[in-house]
Amino acid sequence: MPNPTDFGFRQVFPRWLPIVIGVIEVVCVAVMFITELGNVGSNFWVTNVFAGGWCGCVLIIHFLSLFIVGCCAPSPTIGLVVLIISVVALVACIALISFDAVFIALPSTCILTSSCSSYASSTSMFSYYFRNSFFTTFRQLSPFTNYTESQAKFLFQIVQLSVGALCGILCVVYIIVYIISRSKASRIAPASYQNNNYPAPQPNYAQRQSVYNGNQPRPTAPQTARNPQGDTH
Repeated sequence: MPNPTDFGFRQVFPRWLPIVIGVIEVVCVAVMFITELGNVGSNFWVTNVFAGGWCGCVLIIHFLSLFIVGCCAPSPTIGLVVLIISVVALVACIALISFDAVFIALPSTCILTSSCSSYASSTSMFSYYFRNSFFTTFRQLSPFTNYTESQAKFLFQIVQLSVGALCGILCVVYIIVYIISRSKASRIAPASYQNNNYPAPQPNYAQRQSVYNGNQPRPTAPQTARNPQGDTH
């Protein structure tokens, strides 16, 4: 017999919502990885903690779990697991937003090393040749022809912060919807489960005949009238 709470949860939980959130997050994760690549390519050492990379990895787990609860297993238990993942993803998004906000306000912030300025001006293969090839490609795009390193880094951080804020809002939306759905399911589950009064099975023809024949009085032999002429007494 299915759990009444599971039954009620399936009735009230909007399965389409986590699927829509998951699709939006797929796009957001792609944008996060692209902006993180641009952030690293603009300047590897300054204002960089690879937040778009590790936050994007957390969101990959999140949108996969959203697809599972929306498409395959809409139950309170699976929904609770997704809620826990949503909380972790929300924390990751808050951290991403915080780092990007600080880096935008303080564009010379250095966290990776204590001698960030010397590394930033070095001509090593990664910090120079990769950055040079990145800017060559980036500036070939007509809107960004005259962009400097600082302007490019500012652009990538603004986009990444906006996407992180959107993903954080989506995490909060799922958490609220799950709590509301679980509350409604706990209230309507007993009533909806007990009101399923299915009609009793009707007896088939043979059963009806046996009942009918069993209720009929058994036939008795007719009584014969006595012949008064045959009585000699």
